[in-house]
Amino acid sequence: MATLSEVPQQQAAPQQLENAPFKSILLATDFSDASEKAFHYAAAIARLYGSKIFLVHALPAESISFIPELPLERDRRQAEQKMENLANRNELKEIAHETVLQGGPVWSVLADVIQQANIDLVVLGTHGRAGFSKFILGSVAEEVVRRADCPVTTVGPHLDAPLSTTREFHRILFATDFHPASAKALGYALLFANQPQANLILLHVMPPAALPGPGIRFYDEKAVQEWQARVRTTTQEKMAKLLPPDAPLRSEPEYEVRFDFIAEGILDVATERQADLIVMGVNRPVSAAISAHTPGTVSHEVIRRAKCAVLTART
Repeated sequence: MATLSEVPQQQAAPQQLENAPFKSILLATDFSDASEKAFHYAAAIARLYGSKIFLVHALPAESISFIPELPLERDRRQAEQKMENLANRNELKEIAHETVLQGGPVWSVLADVIQQANIDLVVLGTHGRAGFSKFILGSVAEEVVRRADCPVTTVGPHLDAPLSTTREFHRILFATDFHPASAKALGYALLFANQPQANLILLHVMPPAALPGPGIRFYDEKAVQEWQARVRTTTQEKMAKLLPPDAPLRSEPEYEVRFDFIAEGILDVATERQADLIVMGVNRPVSAAISAHTPGTVSHEVIRRAKCAVLTART
């Protein structure tokens, strides 16, 4: 099993920004179309911040084959060739990068590299499937989102890969529920919004259960509209207070309040505003492994159906 220290660096970057927020990026790949889309985003972010990319592939711990050849050795040779091709791509010529092939469960391999290389950001692609077959890297993708100490950027199936690695993030949608995980995610939203021509949109979605109680009848349209107007105003004020006075923004932020199911509201606003990136917080569950096999979570629905990349940060 190859460890991080055994893999040589492929290419040195000309210069890394001294205060780069993402010095090290882990790109998890299984050489699929989904991973190809994630590759473009990882390269774009690395180019933007002078980051180093670790291209990581987890070899299966065991394999079954009737061909008279050791399956693991065959899989390793094939993976080595694919990783070599990936590392030699023109998009990485000016980006420092290493390749890592390591046997074992995907999350275990990624967790090992995250720790050894002090990874600041994980990028991976998803198939966006529902239920027990929901992610390209297995259900481990949600496990990565829930367990990684660093933020995770997932790239789903409903977006086109950037035409080049010089992609810029112009419209950043920050979805907040005002919980601690959202507070952590805000820092990353501000980071991406501090780019030329970038615009930050803060969003809070209030689910149907939050409609007024016994004092207002649901069919009283005027009363409901008045209530929503009051809530919208106070919530926008609350979102404005989330921003530090010295927030590094190039333009005035915008504030959106929606009354909808949470995932639906986030996805609708992202589509309407043609967001380049959704940023949101996720809470650590009692068991990340159980969460990974539980469809229907807000983060899963947003990641699965978003038409742009989704960056998540957890408490």
